[in-house]
Amino acid sequence: MTIREELLFDFAVNMPRVLVTGETTVVDNVKKLLVMTDQQVIVSNGKRCTSITGHGFVVTKLKEERMLIAGEVDEIRFFKTLQEDKDRRDRSETDPQ
Repeated sequence: MTIREELLFDFAVNMPRVLVTGETTVVDNVKKLLVMTDQQVIVSNGKRCTSITGHGFVVTKLKEERMLIAGEVDEIRFFKTLQEDKDRRDRSETDPQ
């Protein structure tokens, strides 16, 4: 798969995508800003969430599902939403194998 195909796939399935270069971070597929401090940003990407921690954070742009953050990143975590876990449990209970 080429880089272009990978990027198109990420956008097509609404997967979180984070690009960090120096002290600039780009977060794509942002559906909702959940937490914003100078040390942490948490966004919803639909069925998943992205948590970015560090220091000196300032959101420089938030437009069309893309967020640009200035500041130094220490850690990036991706996690499922509680709704996705609930949906998965509901499907397994109604679909005996």
